[in-house]
Amino acid sequence: MSTSVATTGKLALLQKISTAIFGNVHNPQGLRTGNKILRQRLVGPTINSYYPNVKQIRLREITRMAPEMNLIDQAEKTRLEDLAERKKRGKGPPKKGQGRRSALKKK
Repeated sequence: MSTSVATTGKLALLQKISTAIFGNVHNPQGLRTGNKILRQRLVGPTINSYYPNVKQIRLREITRMAPEMNLIDQAEKTRLEDLAERKKRGKGPPKKGQGRRSALKKK
């Protein structure tokens, strides 16, 4: 039985031929090419197709469509009450044109 030792030249040629057959990139020096990442499938379309395309209807839109129902948005009501309380204490937003920027200009 005879054992044959493959030379490096023959191994390099074999590797080059196999990359041509299997459609891989020939990289004999083993340099980093980023080919592994470029071969991967894109993730975005898969994630987008997972979730259904449903439009959420908000209470504000319902009250605009049907004002005769007299629906009250509790969150908006409390927000307006909080704004009124802050304004009473002097913590509300300044009048238009009297904010921080105009105070800096006056100096």
